[in-house]
Amino acid sequence: MKQKKRIHFVGVGGMGLSALAQLASWEGCRVSGSDRDFDAGRFPSLKKILQREGITVVPQDGSGSKGADTVVISPAVEDHIPDVAAARKAGIGIASRWDFLKRLSRGKKVLAVSGTNGKSTTTALLGWILQQNGFDPSLVLGAVLKEKGKGRGNARRGDSEWFCLEADESDGGIAGLHSYLAVITNITPDHFPLSRLDALFASFAENCEKVLISNADCPRSRKLSVSRRITFATESDADFRAEGIELRPARSLFRVSGENFEIPLAGLHNVRNALASAAAASALGISPRSSAAALRSFPGLERRSEVIFSGDVTVIDDYAHNPAKVEAALGAARLWGERVVAVYQPHGFAPLRNLLSELAGAFHRSLRSGDQLLLLPVYYAGGTVEKSIGPGDLKKEIGKPSAVFTMAGKDAVLTHLKNDLRRGDVVLVMGGRDPGLGGLSRRIAQLIKAPGGLF
Repeated sequence: MKQKKRIHFVGVGGMGLSALAQLASWEGCRVSGSDRDFDAGRFPSLKKILQREGITVVPQDGSGSKGADTVVISPAVEDHIPDVAAARKAGIGIASRWDFLKRLSRGKKVLAVSGTNGKSTTTALLGWILQQNGFDPSLVLGAVLKEKGKGRGNARRGDSEWFCLEADESDGGIAGLHSYLAVITNITPDHFPLSRLDALFASFAENCEKVLISNADCPRSRKLSVSRRITFATESDADFRAEGIELRPARSLFRVSGENFEIPLAGLHNVRNALASAAAASALGISPRSSAAALRSFPGLERRSEVIFSGDVTVIDDYAHNPAKVEAALGAARLWGERVVAVYQPHGFAPLRNLLSELAGAFHRSLRSGDQLLLLPVYYAGGTVEKSIGPGDLKKEIGKPSAVFTMAGKDAVLTHLKNDLRRGDVVLVMGGRDPGLGGLSRRIAQLIKAPGGLF
């Protein structure tokens, strides 16, 4: 990393690759990147952020690969994209996100956080505890930390031996990841069948050197065979068990080992995320008291139960996209008001097809009579994919008790809300992958705050 290599990232605007590109630039590499969103004129502010961190942004026309020592690609990048085709033709080495992450973390003590839900928040919480206790870790996140720091907010370069990273299971890469300490937040239906997820997480756990931190409330996590583990839970017996839980709209309070925790995050799922981070910190010698003190000042993450506006109506933005995340987000939103108007965008055709019944069940269980669900068209990032399913199929599967509407697009959502919102409502925007969903949440807030208001 310190040999002034030239690295080109294809899909550099994505959350995963932008973190690695920034770290490579901060390590002294010459870094370039391309992204079809930038070529289309989308997300200019993100483009400027990356450029400020020394990353040269070029068109995705094959020119960026010329002269590169390595081309790094995300799982969403297809072989026919000009940058990839040019690299193959020139014999330039192509590295996956995982390959490059392993290079960046080589020689470090890797603290890897995985699980189908809560890994971004848990990684950020653990990184924050380490940072506040003098560990000075490097950090790779799948979300943006709301701290005024360097770059986009999804990466940090530390000068210590500690490297804290979010280990995303969505492409199966965690199976080959070796770590010093591993965290598995939970195992629920998501990108793969449960049998495949069980195998992936079993391999991830086996490749952990020191200790596995696992969720005693999760039946599938309990079945993992490891020699040493530290457990956390809100309901089951565990090494780190939350007691006296008090859930409030903007924060959660609980006790662990006699210590009072107060985290600026809503929802029972975030109590579990905090427990996981404190349990991991304890394995590194950080006391529950020190973890509790650090977490009180946690700045939060963008699009993770993020309150965009609170007034006559509360607007919350959340990355929730799979069944368990949807239920957790709706439960946290319910703390703010009685009626929830949820906006949901399926994050891909294949995930919607594979999880249709589970998603419908999550909405059916979590929504109440009087609530509304507004379904956006499926997010399509490009490429070849079977598009024979859509939000109408999800609407049909959900049924009652709430009112479900299919929307033509984001503007239609705004029109609907303008005509239908009531004082005290909670608007919850959910969905993954589409960077424009955060903008929709802010447009909704502007609609409410506009001169004259809605009420």
